[in-house]
Amino acid sequence: MNKNAWIAAVVVLAVLGAGTIYAMKAKDTAPAGTIATTSSTKTNITVPQGTSIPMRLNTTISTKTAQVGDRFQADVSAPVHVSGVLAIPQGSHVSGHVILARQPGKASGRGELQLAYDEIGFDGHSYQLNTRSQVYTSKSGTTKDVALIGGGAVAGGVVGGVAGGSNDIAKGAAIGGAAGTAASLLTRGPQLVLEQGMQLHTLLDGSMSVRKTRQPA
Repeated sequence: MNKNAWIAAVVVLAVLGAGTIYAMKAKDTAPAGTIATTSSTKTNITVPQGTSIPMRLNTTISTKTAQVGDRFQADVSAPVHVSGVLAIPQGSHVSGHVILARQPGKASGRGELQLAYDEIGFDGHSYQLNTRSQVYTSKSGTTKDVALIGGGAVAGGVVGGVAGGSNDIAKGAAIGGAAGTAASLLTRGPQLVLEQGMQLHTLLDGSMSVRKTRQPA
C-alpha cells in the first residue's frame, strides 16, 4: 500500500469511529422510554376509568323471556373523546350478555335485569369492556294488588248487602277481600322490558387502551 492510500484508509477509519462514538453518546443521553412513548402516542389512546360510553340497544330484553347468558347487541350512540381526541367512534359495536333476569314475583314483586358489556369493536379491532350495567327494576305491582283486593272487598260487600243485613255485608266484604287477595297472588307484577332502541350507558371499571381511530372529516 502506498503512502497516499494508507493515509486515506486512516481518515476513513477515523470518520467511522467518530460517527459510532457520537451515536453511542446520543443514545446514552436520550431520556429513557422516549422511543416507546413516541410510538405509543402515535398509535394508542388510553380511555380512563370511569369514562361513560353511551349506546343504543339493538335487542329487546324482557324479564318474561330473558335467561341468564342470553346475548344482546348494541351500538355506541355518540362519539367518546379523550382530551379532545376521538377514542371511540359513534356506531362502534358492543356485545354483551344477561347476568340477572328475574321475573316479578306474585303480588307486589318487581322484575330485575342486569347486563354485562363484554366487548366493543371498531376499525377492525375488538377490545374487552368487562363492565356491568346497573340493576334495572320494574315498577311495583302494589297498586294493582290494592285494586284487586279492595275491589273484591267492595264486590263482596255489595253481594252481602243484597243478601241481608250488616252482618252479611261484613261477611261478604271478608269473603270478597279474600277472593281479591287470591286473585292478586295468582298474577305477577309488571314485567320489565328494555326495548330495542333504548338508550343505555356503561362506565369503564378500569382504563382501556385503544388504537387511534381516523378522525371524521
